[in-house]
Amino acid sequence: MRRRLPAFVLIVMAPLVAELLGGSTPLDQPIALAFLLPIYLPLYGAGALLIRELVRRSGHGWASILLLGAAYGFVEEGLVSQSLFNPSLYHAADYGARFLGINGIFTELVIIVHAVWSAGVPILLTDLLFPAQRNEPYLGRFGLIVTGVFYAFGVGLLWLVARTSFAAGYDASPILLGLTALIIIALVVIALGVLPRKTARRMRESRAPSPWIVLLVIGVVGFIWHDALALGRIQPAFAHWPLVLLLVLGTAALSIGIAWLVKCWSEMRGWNDLHLLALAGGALACHTLSGWLYIAHTLAERVALSVLALAMAGFLAWVARRIQHNVSHSAG
Repeated sequence: MRRRLPAFVLIVMAPLVAELLGGSTPLDQPIALAFLLPIYLPLYGAGALLIRELVRRSGHGWASILLLGAAYGFVEEGLVSQSLFNPSLYHAADYGARFLGINGIFTELVIIVHAVWSAGVPILLTDLLFPAQRNEPYLGRFGLIVTGVFYAFGVGLLWLVARTSFAAGYDASPILLGLTALIIIALVVIALGVLPRKTARRMRESRAPSPWIVLLVIGVVGFIWHDALALGRIQPAFAHWPLVLLLVLGTAALSIGIAWLVKCWSEMRGWNDLHLLALAGGALACHTLSGWLYIAHTLAERVALSVLALAMAGFLAWVARRIQHNVSHSAG
C-alpha cells in the first residue's frame, strides 16, 4: 500500500491542478462537480500516472513527460472533445488564428496547458512529496495495465458525454482526425524512442537563483503567456491578421524562452527541491490567477477558487518546510 500511495496521490493531484485550480470546473456547483469527478479521475488522474510510469520505465526525463502531456492534450481535445476544430465549443474560434478548420491560438493554449498543468506540475508535486521514489515506477506490470484500462475508460466516457451533450452535433473531418492521430503517434515515438535517456546533469559554475526568484519569474511569465493567449477574446482585433501573428510568435517565444531558462537553472550549483517546488508554485499561481480572471464568471466561483488557491498555498508551504527539514536532517 505504501508503494501505491504516490500513485493514488497523483491520480487525485492531476484533476485538482488541471481542472479545479484552473477554474475550468465551477467549484460552486457540487452536483456538477460530483458528476465530473468520475470522468476526471480516470482521464486526468490515470492519464498523468500512465505518462509518469511510461517515462520512468523507459529511463527518460522531463522532456518526455511534457511531450506525452502534449500527446494527452491531442487525445482529449483533438480526438475526443474535438475542441481544437469546433469553432463554437468553448468559443475556441474567438481566440484567433483559425486556419484550415483548426482553432490556432486555442490549440496552442490547451496543448501547452495539458503538457504543463495536466502532466508536468502534478507529477512534479507528487515526486516532491515522495522523494525516495521519484526515479522509480510506482506500479508493477499489472498496475500499469490497470492504469491504461482506467485511462481508456475515462477517454471513452468523455467521448460519450461530448457526443451526447456539450459537443453534440459536431464531427471533425476525417482528415483532421487522422492528422491528430499521426501527431499523437509521433509525439509518443519521439518521447519514448527518439529522445535520449535521462543522464546526470551537466553542472555550470554559476549559482542557481533564489527559489523566490524562480517562483516570481515563472509566475509572472506564465501569467503574461496566459494573458496574451486570451487577448483575442478580450480585444477582437488581436484575433485577426496581422495582430494575431504577434500572439502566435510572442507566446511561442515565451514558451521556448522559459523552457531554456529552466534548463539553464537546473544545471546551476545549488539547484534543489526548493527550486523545483518554486517552479510548481509559480506555475500554479499564474494558472489559478488566469482562471480567476478569465474563466470564473460569478462571485461564488471566484470565492470558491480563492479558497482552494489559499489551501494549495498552505499545502505548498507545508511541502517547503518538509523539504527544508529533510535538507537540514541530511546535512546534520
